This record gives sequence, structure tokens and C-alpha cells, in this order.
Amino acid sequence: MDKSGICIDCQKWHQLGDDFVNKSIFQYNDAMKDFMHRYKFVGDYQLRMIFQQEIRKKIRKDFLVVPIPVSTETKINRGFNQVVGLLGDTEYVDALMVKEKRKVRQSELNRQQRIHNKQVFTINPKHVSEIVDRKILLVDDIYTTGTTIRHAARVLRKNGAKQVLGLTLCR
Repeated sequence: MDKSGICIDCQKWHQLGDDFVNKSIFQYNDAMKDFMHRYKFVGDYQLRMIFQQEIRKKIRKDFLVVPIPVSTETKINRGFNQVVGLLGDTEYVDALMVKEKRKVRQSELNRQQRIHNKQVFTINPKHVSEIVDRKILLVDDIYTTGTTIRHAARVLRKNGAKQVLGLTLCR
């Protein structure tokens, strides 16, 4: 989006009865695409520090921070969870887990394929008690269709979270 407000995507989700709210800090443009490629796929972990301060400014102290998890396979191949890297020294809880190995990376799917992805998240049993009756700030790197972050929010709400808001680096 070039201006602030509610994006068309969120308006469509709202019409479908989904009241989840996500805020993105930056627009996903060519420069951000290059950044993400170098950070996530080339593995330039030092790049995580570029946006840490911007993300920290947006984190509300009355919310428990939960990063979107990556699969075990991605963690092994990449060596890190890119969202956790962006959080820096911000305290967070690994309340979510990826329940199965994805056949294809999200970045390889088109818009329709992403929208129709099935639920891939489950609650981390080690942390379920920490989310009950809590306000959760769910953090991800890129908002493309909203499917990933909305799936994660549903799992958190289903397991007792009082409120779940989203924060993404870019949209």
C-alpha cells in the first residue's frame, strides 16, 4: 500500500468474518524483495539487525510476543528462523510449531495456492499455559495473502489466547 489504512486484502478477509488485524511496517517493494532474498535464502544473518529497532518500536509491552515458526527442515537448511532474527533481543515465546513438513516453500506458491493452504501450525505444549488469557502479538516477516498469520492466530485463539494481533515487517 502507498497510504495508511485498511488494505483491500484485510477488507476481503473481514467480509468473510475474519476480524484479525495485522499491521505492516514497510511496503514489500523491489528493495525489500532483494533484502529478503539475501537474508532468508542466501543466509546473510547479519542483515537481521537492519530492521530490529523498527520492529522493537512497534511491540506493545502489554502483549506476549510470538514469532511465526519455521519447519525443522527450514531451520536446518537456513540455520535460523528469520522472524526470531528480526526480533533481536526482544523476549518472545515459541508458542507455535509447524506440525508437518511442507512439500513446497511458501515463496514458490502463487496467491491462490497460498490462500488455499491448509493449517500447518499447532500449539507448542510446553507453552500452552503461557498464552491462556493473554494478549498475543504474532510477528512475521512478510504478509502476502494473510493466510499464514491468520492460521497461526486461529491456533492461538483456539488454545485460549484472549486477543491476537499481527505485526509484519512488510506487506
